[in-house]
Amino acid sequence: RRSRSIAGWDVGRIKRLGADGVKLLAWYRPDADEAVLAHQHDYVRGVGQDCAAHDIPFILELLVYPFLGSTGHHADYAEDPAKQARLVVESVRRFAAPEYGVDLFKLECPVPAAALADGATTAAFAALAEATAGRPWVMLSAGAPPDRFARVLELAYAAGAAGFLAGRAIWWQAMQDWPDAALCRARLRDEAVPYLAALSALTGRLARPVALPAPDRSRITREGDFVAAVPALGR
Repeated sequence: RRSRSIAGWDVGRIKRLGADGVKLLAWYRPDADEAVLAHQHDYVRGVGQDCAAHDIPFILELLVYPFLGSTGHHADYAEDPAKQARLVVESVRRFAAPEYGVDLFKLECPVPAAALADGATTAAFAALAEATAGRPWVMLSAGAPPDRFARVLELAYAAGAAGFLAGRAIWWQAMQDWPDAALCRARLRDEAVPYLAALSALTGRLARPVALPAPDRSRITREGDFVAAVPALGR
């Protein structure tokens, strides 16, 4: 799979519209064809360079996918029930290289959410954290059931994750009653909102805050010195 930008959209336009960051989805498997890997590397690198040029944070979402013809293949994204932790970890490690300019990783669970187990799963999350090379990372839900995604977050936070960026785990069940908009709205209010509040409370208790290094104030002696030190804090 070769990722591409939506026609008419680029980092400059996103910045002009007032966004606080640019999130890019990149399909990736380290065992894919070399030409596909080269395309993904160049594409992500280019977006990272544009984010740096426009001084806006770069959020990279990586998704491992089943090859065409294999069990679990889907045109969009459905979590692979045979997902291998090493493919997820190696993908993150590749894009943690400075040349890609990633400020924040949005990552999938390194093992299938339906197959969480304490021993191997804890080791997989530890490997995922190591692969980020110290960059902040948050978890995506991949449409996991609410109770299962909460468990994913507990494991991720124990390994050092900073939070979550999730969609389907929060609103998917409520939307099963579409096109009954009133019922969907009621379920969002009665089920999704309390669940989101519970995830936020869990995050407040267990997630690792993102701490930016303070500038070296010992070298601030004249006008302009503080500004010169700010780039070390990141975008």
